[in-house]
Amino acid sequence: MLAFKILLLLLVTNSAPLLAARLFPKMFCVPLDQGRRLTDGNPVLGDNKTVCGLLGGIAAAGALSLLISFPLAAGLLIAVVSLLGDLLTSFIKRRLGFAGGEEVYLLDHLLEGGLPLLLCKSLFSLSGSLSLALLMLFLVCGLLGTVVVDRIFSSPVCRMDRGPTVKSPVSFREWRACHTALSPFARLLNFENVIYYRWLMKGTFKLLGLYQRGVENALDVRLKSIRLELDHLPSAFDSYQILFISDLHIDGLPGLSQRIIERVRDLNVDLCLLGGDYRMEMYGSFTEANRQLDHLIQHIRATDGIFGILGNHDCLEIAPDLEDSRICLLINESVTIERQGQTLNIVGVDDPHYYQCHDLDKAFSEVSADGLVILLAHSPEVVADLDGRRVDLCLCGHTHAGQIRLPWFGPLFTHSRTPRKYVAGLWRYNDTLGYTSAGAGSSGVPVRFNCPPEVVLLTLVQTGNKPGATV
Repeated sequence: MLAFKILLLLLVTNSAPLLAARLFPKMFCVPLDQGRRLTDGNPVLGDNKTVCGLLGGIAAAGALSLLISFPLAAGLLIAVVSLLGDLLTSFIKRRLGFAGGEEVYLLDHLLEGGLPLLLCKSLFSLSGSLSLALLMLFLVCGLLGTVVVDRIFSSPVCRMDRGPTVKSPVSFREWRACHTALSPFARLLNFENVIYYRWLMKGTFKLLGLYQRGVENALDVRLKSIRLELDHLPSAFDSYQILFISDLHIDGLPGLSQRIIERVRDLNVDLCLLGGDYRMEMYGSFTEANRQLDHLIQHIRATDGIFGILGNHDCLEIAPDLEDSRICLLINESVTIERQGQTLNIVGVDDPHYYQCHDLDKAFSEVSADGLVILLAHSPEVVADLDGRRVDLCLCGHTHAGQIRLPWFGPLFTHSRTPRKYVAGLWRYNDTLGYTSAGAGSSGVPVRFNCPPEVVLLTLVQTGNKPGATV
């Protein structure tokens, strides 16, 4: 019971300043450091550490101590030490060059939890194992709380000299507007997307001074040209060129859309295929992503049109915006392109990864028996469900080819429930030739290492009796 009270006291102490600042923005925006800067040019603490925030945390701890019958003097002392740990964290972050309010997972909660728990170990003779367990629980609760607050409230706590704030439920409505296949609890605890990328990798790269290099890598978009020899390619489509772009996450990194435009604006292709995941997040407003995507589409010249599918970051509600941008969506359906009486079948399926709404029976229901068949699917996981259907070429994305790859080992995570040979580049599954793009954008944390982003120019050529592919 004592351990629970200590944990509750720490959580309330560190939540109270943020909550009070949201409720009373004018009162709580008096910086503790009075705007002073050190010789490094950065603030001592930053605008988010306020006088009233500090007092609010102490007051909340005192009120809670009385409510749960915790020694008042001990409760106030624990609160002071915890808040001092928070201030020390801010001081360290400013020295490392992080902006005020910028998250550095683990570091943000380590001192404000660890220092008061050392005090509690002495005050209440807590065992080392219990103190460590409380610290781990505090870190987990703090990280989850940070993610929730970051999702619901996108603006900084204190908006100094930026005019009045507008209180409305718009942020919450946008947060919940576009559902995901995962429950909120599962989404927050998703190891790969949240714990690995947002907490561990982002914080690690920043502390190691590698974050900016990773961002520069993520902006180094390459144009990759691939020549594919296909056995069933009709002669009318010999040397047919397809621009394949997957995993744009176009609103996730400033400057990304312009880098992609630079790679595609001088191309004249026969067809453009988009592999899904147009935005960074899996929920909320699509406005900014749609604006940048619409600008990109204006620079793509494709004689037979632009076709796309939905990825696991895309819900059905964004489909009208995509079609307004000249993207013809294929959601478990097909389209036939005809030249000189010969056909090319493009089949597009819904996301087979999170949503698992890929209906191959429906998608292939109107595919002609002759002509080439190209399957466009967000993830290579679709190959497990082909069930003998003839697919000459399967184009996928989703994996980002790992995005962060180690020498010799390859990707730390593949984002896919398929063997690693299918998660990057060219592959073959029975009689199906496939290509999994490394993606044009970045997901989770906008960095790349040993895995450059790409847009892919495919040239389809006829072959003899033996299909093959060359890069």
